[in-house]
Amino acid sequence: MIMKQFLYTFTSVCILFLISCNEIPVEIGDSPIPETDRVVLLEELTGASCPNCPKGSAAVEAILQKYKDKVAAIAIHGDFLAQPVDGRSKYDFRNPKAKDLENWFKPFLGKPCATVNRIELNDPDQKYATVSTGLWQSMIEKELSKPNQLSLIMNNDYDPDTRIINIDITAIPVADLDGSYNISIFLTESGITDAQINGNVIVDDYVHNHVLRDIITRFDGDFFGSDMKQGTRIKKNYTYTLPDNKDGLWNADKMDIVIAIHKSGGTDRTIIQATQSKVIK
Repeated sequence: MIMKQFLYTFTSVCILFLISCNEIPVEIGDSPIPETDRVVLLEELTGASCPNCPKGSAAVEAILQKYKDKVAAIAIHGDFLAQPVDGRSKYDFRNPKAKDLENWFKPFLGKPCATVNRIELNDPDQKYATVSTGLWQSMIEKELSKPNQLSLIMNNDYDPDTRIINIDITAIPVADLDGSYNISIFLTESGITDAQINGNVIVDDYVHNHVLRDIITRFDGDFFGSDMKQGTRIKKNYTYTLPDNKDGLWNADKMDIVIAIHKSGGTDRTIIQATQSKVIK
């Protein structure tokens, strides 16, 4: 009897695992898109060796299709299940800042998971990033429904000869913003074809999008301002030289710059505004 119960439980767990690993088309609800100047940052914790992560990536793409220009996405291949697929991967998407950023979001329950504007969750087991892919849309809608607090403008130029990106940033608070704030600047790359574990199979021609290639600032952001007053202008400038793309990565025409202004100090890391631009417009 005990053996039968064990076999039944084991079989049920295996079936649930296989079901969860197969990539299922993600349906996005028909809720209205708020009229707002806010842009929400969706940071997905993922990995090439994560069997369930294609499900998360599909959810991200569906959200981006629905909320065009209102959501910026980053795929963080940090540490857990982020190693290249043994014997099949051409690339290693991990980098030290991606690892630091992923660890900064701990604890989390597993992958795929995502943080929406780094809102602190009321859950001791998942502080910022939730594994509940079905909640990502409603979390984004909640953030988009909040009043806009900051106008964030990015002007960037790219020199193909030197591969230098010049980024000018202007922020204008729409309301008084008390406390201290940091700026984080991310470089992502899309359209990268490489191996990905998907359930119990390896997909060699999987297309990886929004891959975090580097963070121009510190992984937890550079100081941006404190006690910012409504209507004042805060300006910053950054430059970055793209590495040579001889290995097939760092293609400027497939890269984006994502900027986020967020609270600093303590555990409150809430992002108040984000923006995104192609490296080559």
